[in-house]
Amino acid sequence: MIELQHLERRYGDAYAVRDLNLKFPEGELTALLGPSGCGKTTTLRMINRLTEPSAGRVLLGGRDTRDLRPEELRRGLGYVIQQIGLFPHLTVAQNVATVPELLGWDRRRTARRVDDLLELVGLDPAVYRAKKPGELSGGQAQRVGVARALAADPPVLLMDEPFGALDPLARDRLQDAFKDIQQRLRKTVVLVTHDIDEALRLGDRIALMHAGTLAQFGTPDDLIHRPASPFVRHFLGEDAVLRQLAGRAAAEFVRPGDPAGLPRIADTLDARSALGVMLREGSDALAVLREGVPLGVLRWDDLRVREAQARKAQA
Repeated sequence: MIELQHLERRYGDAYAVRDLNLKFPEGELTALLGPSGCGKTTTLRMINRLTEPSAGRVLLGGRDTRDLRPEELRRGLGYVIQQIGLFPHLTVAQNVATVPELLGWDRRRTARRVDDLLELVGLDPAVYRAKKPGELSGGQAQRVGVARALAADPPVLLMDEPFGALDPLARDRLQDAFKDIQQRLRKTVVLVTHDIDEALRLGDRIALMHAGTLAQFGTPDDLIHRPASPFVRHFLGEDAVLRQLAGRAAAEFVRPGDPAGLPRIADTLDARSALGVMLREGSDALAVLREGVPLGVLRWDDLRVREAQARKAQA
């Protein structure tokens, strides 16, 4: 869907991005991860031509984006930024409807689309449709921003630090909500972040950048268990496996077993928190419940199996 070929951006003699070659798989979320100043936001801005490349090219659906008019290009791209950018004088519904109205949709179709999207991002249309941005919390406003980006059903969604300004609790909730949305819609998403936990939690793949170049591209497992360089290993840190567990639901590790007498956890709890419960309760197994009904048992060894398999593959 999106391919970067020898992409570069120079400012004088300094490179913000240098000889970047990368394919973003269709229907997957790729996290552009890296420290400040590594070129990840510049790369995102070159995809939608808010910044023009100094060399190389961006292909969108096989077409060179330089051959597309900017307005044509951006109609196929949803864009979500940290500052959200809602129009303060418009209602929530009017903000979400901005692009459909520019595309000439009729009022009935637009209104139906607005309500569908508000429901998708977890906002009751009857409650939020007529509110102004100033009446929303940060998390609610960012949900509206996501709905607006999806309004015209673009195949590609570009997200620049979309959850960075939220408090930790609101950020976790919105990340979970977006993960659920992405599982249903399967958009091609490019997410810029400096947050390792966020990249591991949301990314199907991670493109780790360093000093304007690509340090490694692969799945979270690839980067954690098969780092391509000392920089990759150091950047992810010694607790990378625990960080990865934080992005996985405990239910993913459940196996059949007798839950009687075991400490209980909800299936929605993340695997790292489940490990914490094991340590707190002095138990190497937990009963996992979904709405009060036992699903099975999560064992200590089940949390270690992925790491062991990865070490074996690396060897």
